[in-house]
Amino acid sequence: MKPLWQRQIYNRLIVPVTRVATPLVTRAVPKVDRGIAARQGVLARWQRAAEATAGRSPVIWLHAASAGETLQARPLATAIRRAQPDAVIFFTHFSPSAERLVHSWDVPDAVDYLPLDYPAQTRQLVELLAPDALVLVGGETWPNLVWAASDAGVMLGQACCRLVGSARVKWPVRGLTRDLYHRFDAVATIATADAERLADLGVDASRVRVAGDTRADVTLERAREAGPDEPEWQPPEGAGPVIVGGSTWPADERVLLAALARLRTTHPSAIAIVAPHEPTDKAIARLESRARGFGLETCRFGTGEGLAECAVVIVDRLGVLYRLYAIADLAYVGGGFGGAVHNVMEPAAHGVPVAIGANHGQPYEVDVLERSGGLAVVDSPAELAARWRAWLPDDAAGKAAKAALEQMAGATERTLAFLREGGFPI
Repeated sequence: MKPLWQRQIYNRLIVPVTRVATPLVTRAVPKVDRGIAARQGVLARWQRAAEATAGRSPVIWLHAASAGETLQARPLATAIRRAQPDAVIFFTHFSPSAERLVHSWDVPDAVDYLPLDYPAQTRQLVELLAPDALVLVGGETWPNLVWAASDAGVMLGQACCRLVGSARVKWPVRGLTRDLYHRFDAVATIATADAERLADLGVDASRVRVAGDTRADVTLERAREAGPDEPEWQPPEGAGPVIVGGSTWPADERVLLAALARLRTTHPSAIAIVAPHEPTDKAIARLESRARGFGLETCRFGTGEGLAECAVVIVDRLGVLYRLYAIADLAYVGGGFGGAVHNVMEPAAHGVPVAIGANHGQPYEVDVLERSGGLAVVDSPAELAARWRAWLPDDAAGKAAKAALEQMAGATERTLAFLREGGFPI
């Protein structure tokens, strides 16, 4: 397929602007700065990975953006490894948020950052890895990556495609999105509405299939694995209900803490375990100050001290949240006041009802869980406290959430079956 005008505009306008803006953003956003610093020498590292795996085939390259997409990718990589023990599996990610999920992950032969989407280094990476297939997991379609792979004759696939609510199907980038998706050999979508967006873009229906979200599979499996073990922490005897606030941001914490203060007027032993999305010292100090404003005593999870007396236990480290949902009676998941709610599947997998903010970004699982009665969208502390009280008499809402999630299981095999039908060597 010949380059279209979209490629010229992207590389002559968007890429130069990005090059200029990136140093400014890194100074203002520590997370971006970490990602840029981690990319130093990334092509040399990928060259060593390619040399170390030379002579093996097929070569499968999976890419995911951040933590949520990495969770979607994990069951796919595991299933591919089982089916193709000698295959080379390369895994790239974009965001530092994925690092904790890929640390010591031994399924891929190599894991590292995707270079920034600049033409020369993207073409170089495709040439270095020489994949037989590239599967993008989630919503990312980096233009130069897609163009370079397409130009090189690499089979292109996407798993867990979500286009509902995406700006990519709207003006002014709709034409670019159309060009990119017309280069894919297979696109497995999460829901029927996503497939309809691809049809609107003119993508051949034979290259699209509704397969679901693989996060349901990995989340249910993680919940089962966490079940038999002791949880990270047990609340003191007589305390409760226990609310776990996961991956919270400042807008979430304002609502969550105010709602907790309201709930404690009728449930004085209620406690909240709150895990900020980024548990930096600044974020934890902010949360402590805000809790004090509501008269709520706080303590830090990692110290192990004073936890019995606290109304708010602040989780000050990563990697424990999904296990803490096992002891929750209620859950609140953050990001719903910022346009992109985090993982609501994790509490649902433990049979815990979930509340989120109203500006959640329209993920498919929110709709599924809300229709089951296991999830509620709230706008205010009063609404959140009222929802908690309504849920507390029994565990019916939590059971409904788990049952709805179990109905979503099987997406991994559906996705891989579709890709295999299309000739992908996986």
